Amino acid sequence: MADEVTRVQKFDEEFEKNDKKWMKDLARHRRFVVYRIIIIVAAIAGALFFIYNNYKNMVYTDYSILNTIQYEDSSGARFKRFNGNVLKYSRDGATAFNMDNQMLFNQTYEMQNPMVDICGDYVALGDYKGTKIYILNSEGLQGQIDTTLPVQRFSIAGNGNIAVVLEEDDVTWVKLYNKEGEVVASDRTTMKKSGFPLSMDISENGIMLNISYIYIDSGKISSSVAFYNFGSVGQNEIDNLVSGYNYDDETITYVQFMTENTAFALGNKTFSIFKGDQRPERVFEVACEDDITCVFNNESYIGLVYTQTSDTEPYRIDVYNTDGEMILSQPFNLDYTDILFNKNLMIIYNANECVIYDTNGVEKYNGLFKNSIVTMVPNGNITRYLFVSGSRTDDIQLK
Repeated sequence: MADEVTRVQKFDEEFEKNDKKWMKDLARHRRFVVYRIIIIVAAIAGALFFIYNNYKNMVYTDYSILNTIQYEDSSGARFKRFNGNVLKYSRDGATAFNMDNQMLFNQTYEMQNPMVDICGDYVALGDYKGTKIYILNSEGLQGQIDTTLPVQRFSIAGNGNIAVVLEEDDVTWVKLYNKEGEVVASDRTTMKKSGFPLSMDISENGIMLNISYIYIDSGKISSSVAFYNFGSVGQNEIDNLVSGYNYDDETITYVQFMTENTAFALGNKTFSIFKGDQRPERVFEVACEDDITCVFNNESYIGLVYTQTSDTEPYRIDVYNTDGEMILSQPFNLDYTDILFNKNLMIIYNANECVIYDTNGVEKYNGLFKNSIVTMVPNGNITRYLFVSGSRTDDIQLK
């Protein structure tokens, strides 16, 4: 019996010894796995940092032409960027095409002074002081609006809804139509009631409308910025008006939605940012100089272009984010015809040359075009563009 107890004790001691050894080996294995994961993560992070740093400091010196589309030159035609494609329009009609040389639509009309507005995949075309507006997307004609009153301006949403300012003697109408041409909402304005609508923009989802009005107050020209909500929230408000802001002794010349819940307004004295998808509130405001020559934006940034007295760098771009933080003030010397954002890049160009900066102020490209262009269109990423001229479009890659 004593021998049996001794054997059991020895077995237990041996088991405990082996168990401790097994636990020690398991702990060593786990440390090895953890160390290996740390090394792999560090290697990936290092590679990503290298790639990012390489991209951040990448400077392009030339470009290659990947594909070219030739077409008949059209005297007097104008070109616009259209959802990654190209819109060509004139007094006689409008054509949209992509770089696969596929025609998206070909709409004929007769206009004296055609106006165009684009949002996402929708295009609105109408004649200034005319009474007809065409609504199209990449699949062709989607609707037509006959206003009976002269059209002064319009703004289209990404769902085909369109806000239109119409003239009637001393009365101005602001009407919201769907793409089938049906009136969704209507507001009658006069200088005495709310002022004259000077600038207008509708949100991409077609719910919010932003209008700047100009009016006379105590003998001085003043402005107001109004937000209208055509969704369920605005139905409970008079004229769908959900918020508004006055600007005494100032003219607000430009309003624009950046996203469905962020907008900005620019005047001769003030730059303001508004946020809110139902009742936008003014979240930022700063005094600005009166020599702004251009404003441009995307969903993340707003660029204000100023003239300067410098002979070597006569222009300057101040770039703001949606919180109102000025993240860059960039001087430049190119006499430009257009400026646009492509993600975090600023493309400044004229018919013959181009300079590109990122929002850190790094010059990414500076060079001449091989052929004179009228429009430059981002084509998918920060190194691909369409160079559009009167008789050809080149698909290019920066290198």
